[in-house]
Amino acid sequence: MKFSIVIPCKEIDAYVEECMSHCLKLNHNNYKIILLPDEKTNKKYKKTKIIVTGKVKPSIKRNIAAKESKAGVLAFIDSDAYPNKDWLKNAEKYLEKEKIGAVGGPNLTPEHDHILQKASGDILSSPLTGRSSIRYKIINKPLFVKELPSCNLLIKKEVFNKTKGYVPELLTAEDTKLCFDIIDLGKKILYIPNVIVYHHRRFLFRPHLKQMFIYGRDVAYLIKKQFSFDKLYYSILSIFTIYLFIGLILSFFYTSIKNFYLITIFIYLLSTFIHSLKYKRFFLVFPGLILTHIYYGAGFLYGLITKEK
Repeated sequence: MKFSIVIPCKEIDAYVEECMSHCLKLNHNNYKIILLPDEKTNKKYKKTKIIVTGKVKPSIKRNIAAKESKAGVLAFIDSDAYPNKDWLKNAEKYLEKEKIGAVGGPNLTPEHDHILQKASGDILSSPLTGRSSIRYKIINKPLFVKELPSCNLLIKKEVFNKTKGYVPELLTAEDTKLCFDIIDLGKKILYIPNVIVYHHRRFLFRPHLKQMFIYGRDVAYLIKKQFSFDKLYYSILSIFTIYLFIGLILSFFYTSIKNFYLITIFIYLLSTFIHSLKYKRFFLVFPGLILTHIYYGAGFLYGLITKEK
C-alpha cells in the first residue's frame, strides 16, 4: 500500500522541520511526502515533493496535494504535528478492508510543550468537551466515529475522489464536512488507538479560545448547509450559552427563576471543578473548560445568524 503524506504549511518553520524529521523516519517503505508552503523555499528533503501554493487555506492545499498524488492513500497531517514511527504501519491493515473509507487516531500533546499548551490538551481530552475528546487521548480499542481531524486522517484516494474534497470556504470544520461526505458514500471512519500523532496545542487562554470560537462558528456554517437531526448534538453548548446569559437576565426579575438558575449553575460549576481535580493542571483546566464551553457555544450561535464570508 502506497501513501502520500500531505503537509500544508505557511512557511518552513521549526514545527515543519520537526514534522519532516519524524516523517522521514517512519517505519514504512512505501510513501512520499507532499509539502505545500505558501512561498518558494530553498529547503530540500528526501522522498519529498514541494508544491508552492501561494497564500491559500489549508483545505485548498490539501486538495492540490490530492490531485498531485499517485498513491492509494492520502495521509493528512498538520505542520505543527508529527507522527509516531509506526503511524502508517498501524493504519495499513485497517485500510485494506473494503468498508473502511478513512482511519485516524489520537493526536496527543507532546511532553515538551508549554504548560499552557498542555492545559489546552487536557481540556480537549476531557469528556466534558463531548465525544470529540477521544481524538486527544488513547482509548482501549478501535471505534467507528462520525469524524476525525485532518491532523491525523488517512483516506483512501478512491474514496476521496468520490467526494468533493475539502470545502475551500471553511477555515476549520472542513475535515468534519469531508468525513460526513465519506459516510454518505456508505463508507466507515475508524478511530485506531495506535495510529498516533503528536500535535502542538494552542496556548491558553486567548489562542485556544479563539480556536474554539472559530470551530463552533464553522460547524454551524456546515450544519446549516447539510442539516440532519443527528447533527443537533453539535448545538448543545450553544443552548448552554443561551441559558447562561438569558437565565442571568431573567433571574433579576423573577425569584423562582433566580433560585433555579443559581442551583443549576452551582451544580455545573461544582461538577466541572470536581472533574478538573483529576488533572495536574486543574487550576488552568477548571476555568479553561468553562470558557471553552462558552466560546464554542457563542461561536456556534454566531455561525447560525451570519453568512460565510
